[in-house]
Amino acid sequence: MKIGFIGLGNMGSGMAANLLAYCQCEGHQLSVLDINETAVALFESKGAMRAHSVSELIANSDVLFTSLPSAKEINALALGDSGILKNLQPGSVWFETSTNEVSAWASLRDQAPEGINLIDAPVTGGAEGAAAGTLTMLLGGDKSVIEQYQPLLNSFTKRAVHMGPSCAGYTAKLAQLHLNYLVAQGIGEALMLGAKAKLDLNTLYEVLNSSCASSYVVENYIPKVLDGTYDESFKLGLAEKDMRLINQLGEHLEVELTLGSVVYDSYQKATQSYGFDAPHLSIIRLIEEQSMTQLRNFVIENPRTDVESALEM
Repeated sequence: MKIGFIGLGNMGSGMAANLLAYCQCEGHQLSVLDINETAVALFESKGAMRAHSVSELIANSDVLFTSLPSAKEINALALGDSGILKNLQPGSVWFETSTNEVSAWASLRDQAPEGINLIDAPVTGGAEGAAAGTLTMLLGGDKSVIEQYQPLLNSFTKRAVHMGPSCAGYTAKLAQLHLNYLVAQGIGEALMLGAKAKLDLNTLYEVLNSSCASSYVVENYIPKVLDGTYDESFKLGLAEKDMRLINQLGEHLEVELTLGSVVYDSYQKATQSYGFDAPHLSIIRLIEEQSMTQLRNFVIENPRTDVESALEM
């Protein structure tokens, strides 16, 4: 089997590294492509094939995975004479693992030639889950097609869940992110209550993490606020983009997202203040500045989530 992977960022590098290990065990070929030449060279040194263009990669792929920042990049690679849709061969399948606009994906699906299978396959679990191979993948599309590739998906996920027809995977991912970002802002307010009352924030964190308030966000995000890094594995501007997609989906489905609109406004303000490339938990800096109090208590060494650490696993 010939497999192509486009996008070797924080998420893509971990997924591709696990795919490469699987391919090498099973006798498959993995080709990679990214604008980051260093990332591509590192994968090439580990045994992956280097592709020099989208059309070259597609011509050598039965299965395609993409991990990209937004619909803009997805559409740019998908459309045109050298794009994915024109160059995928009949019977090929494209697993799109990004957080994408539902309407944009539906448009690409409608433009796809007959015999090309487009599967929305966003993942959740963070860069650390991508590196560890423990992601959850949320799949939308033909279940019979997806089942053919279950061993391949299992190579870099802990769970690959069929959510329904095309776009169901993206919808599930946006619902999950909606709750994620609400809680992310909530932990800032909860910690600020403790700070203003002069509680030990380390102890408060332990209490929150062992109570009914416990969650992935509480467990993993609070230490990255308290050590002042604000989690550099994901950009604030991408979080704002996600909140925009969530609110657009709410409008499309005629669901009033009362909390979602408030949190989206906060992410817009934070991005304007700190920049697109700021760490995503910089949203909590707004709360710190409004309260004139920094939330600090202890330092935790951040796990490595770059391309090299992923490949070393």
